[in-house]
Amino acid sequence: MQQVIDVPECDFCHSIDLILFYDKPSGLIVQCAECGYSRVPANVHLSSDSITLLAG
Repeated sequence: MQQVIDVPECDFCHSIDLILFYDKPSGLIVQCAECGYSRVPANVHLSSDSITLLAG
């Protein structure tokens, strides 16, 4: 059965403290503020109000 995730979390440590930022070579990146794990964001990351957006 598929589970709906209301708040996105880190795939590695399951923290909900995530940062969304833009990197020129890689594009959009979601990074965990606790462990530093980063990945390409999914739709759930882009539509979340709980993620900090860093604009530079």
